[in-house]
Amino acid sequence: MSSPPLLEVDRLVMHYVTEKGEVSAVEDVSFSLKKGEALGLVGESGCGKTSIAMSLLRLQADNAVFKSGEIRLNGENLLALPEDEMRRHRWKDIAMVFQGAMNAWNPVYRVGDQIREALDLHFRPRLSDAEVTERISRLFEMVGLNPAMANRYPHEFSGGMRQRAIIAMALSCDPSIIIADEPTTALDVIVQDQILQELKKIQEELGMAIIYISHDIAVIAEVTDTIGIMYAGKLVELGPTVEVFARPKHPYAYLLLSSTPSVTGPRRKLAPLEGEPPNLLNPPTGCRFHPRCPYATERCSIDEPPMEVVGDGHQVACWNWQEVPVTISQEARP
Repeated sequence: MSSPPLLEVDRLVMHYVTEKGEVSAVEDVSFSLKKGEALGLVGESGCGKTSIAMSLLRLQADNAVFKSGEIRLNGENLLALPEDEMRRHRWKDIAMVFQGAMNAWNPVYRVGDQIREALDLHFRPRLSDAEVTERISRLFEMVGLNPAMANRYPHEFSGGMRQRAIIAMALSCDPSIIIADEPTTALDVIVQDQILQELKKIQEELGMAIIYISHDIAVIAEVTDTIGIMYAGKLVELGPTVEVFARPKHPYAYLLLSSTPSVTGPRRKLAPLEGEPPNLLNPPTGCRFHPRCPYATERCSIDEPPMEVVGDGHQVACWNWQEVPVTISQEARP
């Protein structure tokens, strides 16, 4: 018998209220995450990935409004909790590796002291000063950093080291779930791979669940079990990573993969993903992708397609998914 989901996002709708109107940032998004599972959320900038991440932690912007839906952690709806109760879940049950490692640290405090702050919140008075120091040292060793670096300031770390320290902070309270939001942005490809492999190894050792968020579908292909494709605030395809990469069903997913260069196959002409994402102050009617879709019909501009099961654990929101080519050639895959 399969285990119950650790996290359930159920028909989440979240808008940003602005002077010009409401921005439809997250619209009717549903997915679940089991213990030990790695889920990737992928899409162009502005598609709602980070809005979902911040919603999971209840760290959304002041002008964000939850219109409907639930976020359930072990069956408890996080959106219904008062702030003081939600604070007890942050870092301890669900933690985050923020994008932009330099900006995630307070520049006037030592890195170790900032990690100590999270430990003090959740484990005092059970842990003594010596035990907290020992825990921070173990965390640094786990992510490949010299424990002595805990006494240094953020500006004394390289970009890769700062990112590793962010991961150490996210691991500090033994969370069940880690959200990694663009965890390798602005790092060179060698350090990117090192960071991702480090995260994968830690996840397997500790048995935690992880959500990777990225605009680069190739970056998280090798470290996720399941992948969700986001477009204009909507989740348009969700399924096993291997299956989605081999047989994408949504036109956007197909074009996204076809426009991604391969570093292993022969040189080829990339298929373009033409056009731009819509303005979410006034999103298109029907399917939000239809203005850019080569398979769109009149129905696509009128009726919004629901998520439909098209395979084992594979879902897609598209009226014409059967028109999408059956496979992507090996050269088209990252």
